[in-house]
Amino acid sequence: MLSAIRYGAMAGVSLVESLVVLAVAAIVLASGTPALSRWVRDIEVRSAASALLAALQAARAEAVVRNADVQLALGDAQGRTAWRLSCVRVSAQCPATIRQQPVGNDAGVRWGASSLADMPAFTTALAAGTGMPAGVRFDALGGAPAVAAGTDVARIDVTHADGAQVRRLVVLVAAQGMVRICDPAAAVGHPEHCH
Repeated sequence: MLSAIRYGAMAGVSLVESLVVLAVAAIVLASGTPALSRWVRDIEVRSAASALLAALQAARAEAVVRNADVQLALGDAQGRTAWRLSCVRVSAQCPATIRQQPVGNDAGVRWGASSLADMPAFTTALAAGTGMPAGVRFDALGGAPAVAAGTDVARIDVTHADGAQVRRLVVLVAAQGMVRICDPAAAVGHPEHCH
């Protein structure tokens, strides 16, 4: 009965076929790696811009709640993503430091800032560390009048140390205290278009 099994009917994969499949898989993975790393850096920039937007909104809310001038001090001379939220006039109701994000081991995200007085066109990127350290002051009504005067930051570019291949986002601060993220590469009419 055992002799009835036919060895010729058994099928398998040869070593050559396995090597061809592995070579094709390696080529596909190698071609997708640059796109994947750019995508990861784009996410890092988007996350840092969103965190900065949240910090600016928190500063505005703290100013209104405390009925006092509150300042968000941004980064350091290298443009690293750090900030400190503090009261302009320290009192029992308004401490010197409300909260802060120290310089951490981020993934290479950097900031550059400018006021209205020296703001270039949105097509021109602000280099990392430009105008830094900087800050924005919100008053008790939630406005940022020093933005209109040209003494506080009106624009913060969020970039990545890996260069121009990574998306750049811009955080805008209006004198009324409104803050928003815009994308200089977005088409006119797109909600994130910078204007």
